[in-house]
Amino acid sequence: YDLYSDANPKDTIRIKYATLQDVKDTIVKLERLYKAGKYKHNRIVQVVNVMTQRLKVINKKGKRYKLSKKYFDFLKQRTKLNKTKRKKLVFRKR
Repeated sequence: YDLYSDANPKDTIRIKYATLQDVKDTIVKLERLYKAGKYKHNRIVQVVNVMTQRLKVINKKGKRYKLSKKYFDFLKQRTKLNKTKRKKLVFRKR
């Protein structure tokens, strides 16, 4: 499993994580894509996992990593719900 290669470029979801605002914007984008039905929950989880792992390597204790990790943990909780409840659940950035 390689964090930096793109095995299927046609299925790429572009993410940015250079700044804290980039991470916030990426989370909003991923939530919008999921709620619109363009990507399934498991694909969003995969993308967030990659972002979190990359940030862990770059900046383990930083705010960007903490926010990404918090969102990843939220997604793990959302995984346990059925599809209708899952779509209604909203991530709070507090």
